[in-house]
Amino acid sequence: MFKRRRHVPRKFYVLLFLMGLLAMFFFIDRSLQPTLFTIARVKAIHLATEIMNKTVMENLAKQQIEYKDIVQVHKDSQGRIVLMQADTIKINRLSNEITLKVQESLRNLDDESIGIPMGQLLGIHLLAALGPEFNVRMIPLGTIRVDIVDKFEGAGINQTRHLIWLDLNSEFQIAIPLYKEVFKVNTKVPLAQDIIVGDVPPALVTLPGGVLGN
Repeated sequence: MFKRRRHVPRKFYVLLFLMGLLAMFFFIDRSLQPTLFTIARVKAIHLATEIMNKTVMENLAKQQIEYKDIVQVHKDSQGRIVLMQADTIKINRLSNEITLKVQESLRNLDDESIGIPMGQLLGIHLLAALGPEFNVRMIPLGTIRVDIVDKFEGAGINQTRHLIWLDLNSEFQIAIPLYKEVFKVNTKVPLAQDIIVGDVPPALVTLPGGVLGN
């Protein structure tokens, strides 16, 4: 007599299929997660930098800031530079205004998502723009810090260039379900410059923090 074969419930096959699907999901997730965050970080930094630069440049264009508006050069009777004085009140006001404007622009990123095509995620160059997209959310964290920095550099015989720029720093978070990563964004935007004719006292050139004292 033949033994009667046991009937395997259909639920067993369904459960087996779901377990295999889940295992494949975790395998793909673990394999692609580093690539996903790398691509998302590059795109997020580019987007944040572009927004910060654009906001600052638009604000500076409206104010039309010139070098003489923020730094006064004092000379003696023989035309030698004896003092370079920064207008700290105007500098602080400018820094605060730009900080508020940039923060306002970055708030719009709360609803911003970065789409990464599956082809790009898998590293297939011919299909980089094809396939379903993984959406990564970009979230600004905290407040932006704006410093006004300056430095001196040689510009020719008996000439010194004084450069002043804005140094912007902020933190962002990119997030997908169950995972998140924090990264920093830094960008520098030129503010003003001038060519100073004559000897600049070494004490000013080597002054820690520059003339603006940051």
